[in-house]
Amino acid sequence: MEAENRDLLTVEQAASYLQLSQSSIRSYIRQGRLKAFRVAGKRKVLIPREELLKLLEPARGDDDDSTNGSKFSGNK
Repeated sequence: MEAENRDLLTVEQAASYLQLSQSSIRSYIRQGRLKAFRVAGKRKVLIPREELLKLLEPARGDDDDSTNGSKFSGNK
């Protein structure tokens, strides 16, 4: 059961994990960019760690370089 608890984060824990504000996390949930679940009969919201990690994008632009290269090669 302890392993399950580590896979589910509260809004506060998720905000701390990504170094964002709690209002940002709640905003992502409202916008549908972050899947979260409400505990039945409670106000507590839990976010799967896997869903939280989906918000992250690579900081490097390696993919952009390959895309730009293929655009130019097709215009010959």
